[in-house]
Amino acid sequence: MPVSRSKVWTSPTWSALMVTKLKVDASLSSCHCAWAENAAGSSTEQAISRKRDVGILVSRWFGRCARFQRRQRYCKALRRASARSPGFRKQGTIPAFHERGAAEPMKVAEPLVKHLVLIGGGHSHLAVLRGLGMRPVPGLMVTLISREILVPYSGAMPAFIAGRYQPEDMFIDLRPLARFGGARLIQADIDSIDLEARSIVLPRRPELSFDMLSLNIGSIPDTSGMPGALEHTVGVKPIDGFLAAWEEIREQAVRGLQQGEGYKLAIVGGGPASVELACAARARILRDSGATDAELSINIISAADEVLSSHNQQVRDWVREELQRKGIEMLTGQHVTGFAANTVHCEDGGEIKADSIVVATGATLPEWPVKAGLATTADGFLEVNRHLQSTSHEFVFVAGDAATIRGMERPKSGVYAVRHGKPLARNLLRYATGRRLVRFTPQRHALAMLNLGDGRALASRNRLFFRGRWVWRLKHWIDQRFLRKYRDLPQMRQELTIARGLVDRREERELRRHAMRCGGCGAKVAGSILQEVLETFPATAGIVDKGVEDAALVPTPAGHELWQTVDQLKAFIDDPWMFARIATLHCLGDIHAMGAQPDSALAIVGVPFANRSITRGLMRELMLGCTMTLTEEGCRLLGGHSSETEELQFGLSVNGHAEPGKTLRKQGMQQGDVLILSKPLGTGALLAADMRHQAGQVWMGRALREMLVSNRGAAAILAEHEASACTDVTGFGLAGHLLEMIVSGPVKLYQGDVPALDGALECLESGVFSSLHADNKLTERDIDGPEKLRESARYEILFDPQTAGGLLAAVPETRAKSCLAALHEAGLEKAAIIGQVGDAADGPARIVLV
Repeated sequence: MPVSRSKVWTSPTWSALMVTKLKVDASLSSCHCAWAENAAGSSTEQAISRKRDVGILVSRWFGRCARFQRRQRYCKALRRASARSPGFRKQGTIPAFHERGAAEPMKVAEPLVKHLVLIGGGHSHLAVLRGLGMRPVPGLMVTLISREILVPYSGAMPAFIAGRYQPEDMFIDLRPLARFGGARLIQADIDSIDLEARSIVLPRRPELSFDMLSLNIGSIPDTSGMPGALEHTVGVKPIDGFLAAWEEIREQAVRGLQQGEGYKLAIVGGGPASVELACAARARILRDSGATDAELSINIISAADEVLSSHNQQVRDWVREELQRKGIEMLTGQHVTGFAANTVHCEDGGEIKADSIVVATGATLPEWPVKAGLATTADGFLEVNRHLQSTSHEFVFVAGDAATIRGMERPKSGVYAVRHGKPLARNLLRYATGRRLVRFTPQRHALAMLNLGDGRALASRNRLFFRGRWVWRLKHWIDQRFLRKYRDLPQMRQELTIARGLVDRREERELRRHAMRCGGCGAKVAGSILQEVLETFPATAGIVDKGVEDAALVPTPAGHELWQTVDQLKAFIDDPWMFARIATLHCLGDIHAMGAQPDSALAIVGVPFANRSITRGLMRELMLGCTMTLTEEGCRLLGGHSSETEELQFGLSVNGHAEPGKTLRKQGMQQGDVLILSKPLGTGALLAADMRHQAGQVWMGRALREMLVSNRGAAAILAEHEASACTDVTGFGLAGHLLEMIVSGPVKLYQGDVPALDGALECLESGVFSSLHADNKLTERDIDGPEKLRESARYEILFDPQTAGGLLAAVPETRAKSCLAALHEAGLEKAAIIGQVGDAADGPARIVLV
């Protein structure tokens, strides 16, 4: 219950605020007095009047300064108060505290009650995700669906083509941005949308239900009426598709020019994109090949009488002269009717030959949004009102090039589209929470900037026109500022609520360091704790084979042995379908490591508190991912158990069978055997970095692909090559699992040959560790080796917990090379020989780093 106003000011924090206020008022009084004394010098009424006027002006000026200073000091003290006082909260303008002895509010789970789906990784959705990260909306589940995770910034494309930008200067990684915004990320195309059922059909995935939908899908070149365009040309949009084709064009051009054959590039379209592309392509190809303008031919083909018809005449005249100086030919008034191999067909019957043809004509939409039944305009784009809301379906919002605001049509250009971000983010959240939407008025004119490919640029707006290197520097600054906004995300502090004095400072620092708990196998209970607990239990009944094996043996009368294992993971990615696939492979890993065949499984599912539709959708995604993977592995799903949990969790209890004596055990290594690891390490560090928005799509994409590789093929190859021992490398890290395999004698470990996932070593070097890493590192007491080998990331990766990790096996030395070759041929390209078993007489059971 809040206390009275008089009791509020007894708080030490708010007493400090009052002291601050009194200091400001005192300083104002002294300043006014000083000015009054200086003004006093005449006894006449005129002097008194002047003094009064000066005093009033000075008082007003100081009043403005004082109000600003008071506001600044108030906000700063307010931030300090909220940080120091856990019970602090703000009600209106009066802070309130709980009465002494009153109970703190009970913390309850926040149910997910509404689902917002964002389709497309366009610039407007970037603003939505960043806004959600800064101000989360409790109860709102957000899903981002994008065909590509690394999305290009269109304004930087000419500089990238010209070779002035590297990929990191152009691309925005959606993965850390989605993680920051608390959004699930699904990489997929769209098959169709059912607006009546409010569901989205994705290839090979369950249908995705939604309450609200936002489209920011960009546009594609309009090649209607141009037969042969799909087969014989490259469109500038979507940009990611063009960039892949551009590399091939560049290589062909450089090779042709260096061999003296020349090269012809035709660009269809007379707009800004065509001009920028022609200038950038010319600069890059000539630089890479060392050729001259005479050997490279670039044509701009336009149906209009002039290029850049939307710009003023001064710009058009200057650009025409500039293109002529660069040797770029403008073929205006040419209406293209179709394409053939290396040929552009024109309306007048003429043909233009070219080695490559790029289409940068007017834009249009993909088919699926129109087929969904959304209202469209005469030009074929989706019609929205001034709230960026579809005029036919109020729960659908559209932004960017795909949207045309009714009565306020604007050119399809990134300069206009990028302005949709803030109003879209604001209205999506207002619609979700039932508030009145705000109107958006698009600008009538925009500053257009064109990159000339040679370190210069031009800028124009209405009749204004500028050019030069300073314009390029301005454009570069604008582009990089936009990229930094969505790439350098603020680090949101992770709070760990723990009363002071419960633990010493050292333990408190360690707990706070790992306040952000890892998912996957990094969320397991530490092996040392698990062992301590198990040792307190009495011996298990004789029907179960108790020991260090990956699965429990239950004899069956049919002649085969039944092996059972269980595993469960906390979600480490925000895509339930992919999480279930990886978790299923992880749970099957123990059976594969034993050389057994998975037969059946029971699912263990935990879903967060949500309404019925969201819960049903999450369960559907999880179970489809699981059953698809089990079917591929030849395993049946018998049933399972579900429960409500704080975070998404999934696990399996798996049954497998094998002939007696045909299974692989952990502790069967023989002297001289060679150690082979089938998959690289590093998932723990990468997942920890991903949670901190520090692992991009390049690293995470490759890590997820490795996690989706089944151990079934590797197990068969190892068994074929007479492996004497085998286990899967999971939560306790390579070192922990290898120590479980050693019975007697040392084992050499070739630390430099241990394979690592791309980015894993960089994460470890920067101090990003899984929350289980420190507990796994307790095993280093059983590791010998030079001190210099212990001071590198390659040493730390030995303790990194793995999710869906590979198999670690001991193979006879005579079969090791052929076994490794077979693993490589099966697609396990990073499989490697990492050590060798020593003689028991050489010392105790230890790992020796080499």
